[in-house]
Amino acid sequence: MPDAPIPSIIPARMLNEYAYCPRLAYLEWVQGEWADSADTLEGKHAHRKVDEGEPARPRLHQRSIQLTSERLGVTAVVDIIETDGSRARPVDYKKGKKPGTTEGAYEPERVQLCVQGLLLREHGYKCNEGVIYYVGSRQRVRVRFTPELVSRTLELVEALRRDFASGQIPPPLEDSPKCPRCSLVEICLPEEVRFLLKGGPVRPLAVADPHTFPLVVQQPGSGVRLDGEQLIVYADGKKVGQARLGETSQVVLMSGSGCSAAALHECCMRGIPVTHLSGTGWFYGVTLGMIHKNVQIREEQFAAARDPERCLPVARSLVRSKIHNARVLLRRNAEVCDGVLEELAVYAREATSAPSDEAPLAIEGSAARG
Repeated sequence: MPDAPIPSIIPARMLNEYAYCPRLAYLEWVQGEWADSADTLEGKHAHRKVDEGEPARPRLHQRSIQLTSERLGVTAVVDIIETDGSRARPVDYKKGKKPGTTEGAYEPERVQLCVQGLLLREHGYKCNEGVIYYVGSRQRVRVRFTPELVSRTLELVEALRRDFASGQIPPPLEDSPKCPRCSLVEICLPEEVRFLLKGGPVRPLAVADPHTFPLVVQQPGSGVRLDGEQLIVYADGKKVGQARLGETSQVVLMSGSGCSAAALHECCMRGIPVTHLSGTGWFYGVTLGMIHKNVQIREEQFAAARDPERCLPVARSLVRSKIHNARVLLRRNAEVCDGVLEELAVYAREATSAPSDEAPLAIEGSAARG
């Protein structure tokens, strides 16, 4: 696989996430993965309040200013800059309450603020400290830019460049309390990866239930329209149903039912698939927005598809699982003789040792005919 691109200018937010978890930063900034959680949504809301404007403090100078230094190779958007002559102090807004740490703030937050301070120095200001404002507790925490913090910040900048240039995703954190609250835990799979590498017990992670359900539209000639945060189902000019966008996992259109352009665009933006089926459930296609940007995975998939030694184990596993699942469904829901069940069990075992790429297809066909 080719090396991952080395960012010439590193955003302070990227460095924050790298200090929090190198694997998280790699997933987001190199592989293009992203998923909102309650924490990320709260963070967006906190920063929106800065952009909209809150009561100004006496020394308030500017809001949401972007600073960049090619020499340091970093950039940042400073929420608020407080100035007093030649002195300046960045103020960074964070959601939640002030943590009970000795420093008054976690390292990723202090590192991000330090980047902002270094950028202000690069632009001619005297900057020896910054402030983190915690929206949840309405507290300001002063962070001094000590030589140790500056050294740690620059060290993380170089470490990030090395990891991104390697093209190899960093390993997951070990038994970290950060994982359960991470928005990418279902993509990162920290416990599953650790189990495959080292074995041993697997720590259960309680992933939040999104409480979403599919919206299935079956009546011929009906349609789906957008109304604010809701999808409205109409038939014969009358409203016959509705569903909140935040509670919709997918939209299924059957029997020639349709979807307005506005509703379709909103579903694409939110990552809600719109599936098109015939009246009897025949699959026509699916409409889905561009929510997945993981180029490295795509490259690896195409490389694997060209490699017979990697294709065969996957084909064996897929065919074996398909036959096994069909056997389970027959046992639970149909009256079939033991001979058929045993024959399917034999085909499933044969699939695990198929000698060539063509063999799994032949075994699958034989099992389907049986």
